[in-house]
Amino acid sequence: MVLAALSAIAWGCDEGRIYDDYEFEGPEGLVARVTATVTGADQWPEGYALAVAGFADGSEYALISKNAEAGPDGSCDVVLTGIPREVTSVELCAIDRLRRRVGTFAKAECSEKADTIRLSAGNVDASPAAAIQTEIFNTTCTQCHGGANFAAARLDLTSGNAFADLVGVESVKEPGRMRVEPGHSSSSVLYRILSTDESAGWNYDHSVEVVASEKLDLIKNWIDAGAKY
Repeated sequence: MVLAALSAIAWGCDEGRIYDDYEFEGPEGLVARVTATVTGADQWPEGYALAVAGFADGSEYALISKNAEAGPDGSCDVVLTGIPREVTSVELCAIDRLRRRVGTFAKAECSEKADTIRLSAGNVDASPAAAIQTEIFNTTCTQCHGGANFAAARLDLTSGNAFADLVGVESVKEPGRMRVEPGHSSSSVLYRILSTDESAGWNYDHSVEVVASEKLDLIKNWIDAGAKY
């Protein structure tokens, strides 16, 4: 793939930006226009970007991407050109420095018959917490923690409950330690049990649940950046 645009403008989190503005555009191809009203994008720690990106089936790495910048009112209007024909979906998503997908907020499938893809996403919570809820808790954790009105260890990880039960809350299994201690992933029970075998003595080793490195990094970096939600 030809890299037709590459810019690196240092953006600070204090400015409501996410990280260096990397844009990768391929040869002439499909065009996508994505519109949304975005909240929470300024909560992403360094190393991540809110972007419009194109993905091929079975890959977590964007073939093409363009940073999505929201205006003062949260409005976001991104036109992505030169999308290769190998791309099967265009997404409003968060990507890391390697352009790996870490959270999808809106998605449009590519049609072989269409040269232009239009995605109107409406109001979007594009925060790290929203990505963690959607990509990790909802897909992995809620069966035991909150689903079917059952919350193991009195921890409810369903939408609308998870972060109030996690951030600054003492662990039932490890008294004296916080489930999530903002700014300190290494001492937060959530990150420890997912990234090590520390919970093996609880009759269930939670480290088998989240094995993708980008998902573990997302939790770690979110905690270390203050665990905002």
